[in-house]
Amino acid sequence: MPAPQQLPIYIKLYQFIKFFYERQRNFPKQYKYTLGEDIVSLAWECLDLFLEANSLPNAEKNSKIVQLSNVFDKLKTRLNMSYELKLITEKQYAHMQTYFMREIGTMIGGWLNWSNANCVKNNQLNQ
Repeated sequence: MPAPQQLPIYIKLYQFIKFFYERQRNFPKQYKYTLGEDIVSLAWECLDLFLEANSLPNAEKNSKIVQLSNVFDKLKTRLNMSYELKLITEKQYAHMQTYFMREIGTMIGGWLNWSNANCVKNNQLNQ
């Protein structure tokens, strides 16, 4: 099994965090330590939840993956807000949506579908 740092979702989350740190530097002070920090914090939480879920046995992954999906939704909402407040440019937002958010969301969604199917299968075996 590859190390978590070699998996695409880890790489994308890590790259997003680095990319956003650079954008956050240009936020006005009133947003830098509120919305900007919140986005960074949620991104780190996503990465941490991924690592936690990845280290669990398959039968125990579901709850962490659900948490990851929920935190990722919060991250996307705050990122949208930063765009609507014009804290990031349209070009930066499009880049983040195309290169990071869609791909990460697709990977989380696929992992969640797998996990849900695995839970159903395990429940059927236990009955």
